[in-house]
Amino acid sequence: MVDARIQFKALKGFPNAADKIETQTFLNAAKEIVTVIETFGKLFTPVISDMNGNINKLTKVYGTDVLKYQYLEDMIVLNVNVDDFAANALLWLKRGLQLICTFFENIYNDAQKAEPLKPHLQDAYERTLKPYHGFIVQSTIKIIYSWVPTRSQLLGQGAAQLENIEVLTSYLPAMRSQLDRIDALLKAHNLDDARKV
Repeated sequence: MVDARIQFKALKGFPNAADKIETQTFLNAAKEIVTVIETFGKLFTPVISDMNGNINKLTKVYGTDVLKYQYLEDMIVLNVNVDDFAANALLWLKRGLQLICTFFENIYNDAQKAEPLKPHLQDAYERTLKPYHGFIVQSTIKIIYSWVPTRSQLLGQGAAQLENIEVLTSYLPAMRSQLDRIDALLKAHNLDDARKV
């Protein structure tokens, strides 16, 4: 029996924000996603360090005035035309989270419950991050996603896997909803920079 590397029930996740997205709650949920990626293995270190770097940048801005920046939207809107430091960090963090969200949506929606997860990650990458990556980064990513764990390694087997899938039923829509809101916010203020890295 293979132990699941991830237990989604242990994650607080992304709350369903009725009005605005609370900065601290969002950053905590993003940190949880980084701990999920850490279970994928050492080759994912570049993804982990990139996401952590963006979380740290947003945490730093939040820390300058926790009342003023209680909500993520305010942190971005109040800095439009001042400094795009927070917006850029949020843009790249959002893209990384979109990759992971799409990856798990692909796993969740796979009626065949296939063991190899590489096609799911490959599809998620092509739909989220690939348009913003130059050739060198794309080549590095190809190597990385060859090493993604199998379905059983990641989600466990039998009851453990069923439990993880059950939690994803509510976890993924809440995550997707927040990412869509952030996406719309950045686009509304022309902060969705499409340049490649």
